[in-house]
Amino acid sequence: QMRTTRKVSVWPVGLVGGRRYERPVVENGKVVGWYTGWRADRPFAIDMAGFAVSLQVILSHPKAVFKRRGSQPGMQESDFLKQITTVEELEPKANNCTKVLVWHTRTEKVNLANEPKYHLDTVNIEV
Repeated sequence: QMRTTRKVSVWPVGLVGGRRYERPVVENGKVVGWYTGWRADRPFAIDMAGFAVSLQVILSHPKAVFKRRGSQPGMQESDFLKQITTVEELEPKANNCTKVLVWHTRTEKVNLANEPKYHLDTVNIEV
């Protein structure tokens, strides 16, 4: 699905942020918010594994940088994406962000500390 990215596309990521998944919330084909376990107030409350950027966008924004240092913790994605797009321009993939096709994995036990006790999302996603 990344191949059809025109500018910047987004999708859910499993096993991230202390939850089973995090995802962009989509209404009428547009991202309207974020289902996340950590700092939902971020401009782009998304994991690094949850977006793709077309090469044309990268080339048309030669001063855009992904800061290794200088960003607040957890703000690298937002700091980068703010330089090249807006939330309104995001292209939802994975069936309007209702399917987990990408997992954030590590060689450690999965942390689900931020998983809500009761299901709070408006869609049913199999992880």
